[in-house]
Amino acid sequence: MNDSSAQSYNRFVIINGDSVPIVDLPTIIVGDDVYSKPPVFNSKRESWRYQRMKRYVKKVYPYALLASKKINECDAEIKANPESRKVAMKKVEKALKDKYGPELKKLTMTQGRILLLLIDRETGNTAFELVKELRGSFSASMYQGIARLFRSSLKVNYEPKGKDWMIEDIVKKIERGII
Repeated sequence: MNDSSAQSYNRFVIINGDSVPIVDLPTIIVGDDVYSKPPVFNSKRESWRYQRMKRYVKKVYPYALLASKKINECDAEIKANPESRKVAMKKVEKALKDKYGPELKKLTMTQGRILLLLIDRETGNTAFELVKELRGSFSASMYQGIARLFRSSLKVNYEPKGKDWMIEDIVKKIERGII
């Protein structure tokens, strides 16, 4: 293949005058790994629920990672310059709305609930806590009220060993490249 656009870039560091290459190796799992095996289901209905959950998690997980990244960036900017808190939050909110707003509006109710759980997983805070921290108690209460109208809650906690075991299983498989 003699294509000029297919160039190879090598990364290296220089240690004591020697060039040492940097090579990324795939993760190797040793021993019995729970997440490498497909889960065992008691019924076809439970299997169907898992497949549906897998589609939904694959769709919303990138948004949860993005939200976590943006929240960390906003926190870092606020810590560096506390008086720019409102400006930093507005900037992040506007950027997210402009870029991802139309896509997020197309999510189903179930996908939205999964996204809230994954945001809790990635940030360690519920969506209610994040809104309260970034926008204030009044806004958090208002958004919680709206969520309640739609039979949802911003205060849901992620339970990887409990009711959210399917989501955790799928996320672990995504992280390991199995899915």
